Amino acid sequence: MASEELDPVDKGILYLLQEDARNNTTSTIGEQVGVSSSTVANRIKKLEESGAITGYHPTIDYEQTGMGHHLLVVGTVPINDQEEIVDDLVSVPGVVSVSELLTNNANLSIELVGQNKQEIEKSISEMSELGVDIERMDMLKRIRALPYNHFGKKFTNEDDTG
Repeated sequence: MASEELDPVDKGILYLLQEDARNNTTSTIGEQVGVSSSTVANRIKKLEESGAITGYHPTIDYEQTGMGHHLLVVGTVPINDQEEIVDDLVSVPGVVSVSELLTNNANLSIELVGQNKQEIEKSISEMSELGVDIERMDMLKRIRALPYNHFGKKFTNEDDTG
C-alpha cells in the first residue's frame, strides 16, 4: 500500500496506533476518525496485510528490568554479506534491534543491552566474530519515540465503507 493510497482515516488509524496501540480500541479510534469500530478493524487488517503495519511492540525501560547497560553500537559489515550478518546479529544475546543504514561505512546501528560489562563484552565479541567491524559505541541515556504526526490530524473521511 503506497502512501498515496492512504486516506485520512487510514492515516488517523496509524497515528492513533502509534500513539497508544495497547489502549486505543477500535471503538475509540473509530470515534476519533469518524467511522465505525468494524471499519477500523477492517482497515487495520488491510494495513497489516499490506505491510504498512509490521507489528506491535512495547516500549521497555531496560534499566527497570535490570539491564543497566544500554548501548548504541555503530558498525560496518561488507555490503555483500550484510543481509546474512544482520539475520545472525538479531540472535546475539542482548541485541534489541539492528538498523541497516544506506552508507558504505558505519552501515549498521545496533541497540544492545546487558546487565553488566561482561555481558556487553561477550555480545560485542560475538558481533565481531560475525564480521561486524565496530566503529563506535555510545551509552544510551534515553530513547524518545513519538507518533509520526505527518499522517495528519484531519482523520475523517466521508466514506465509511472499510
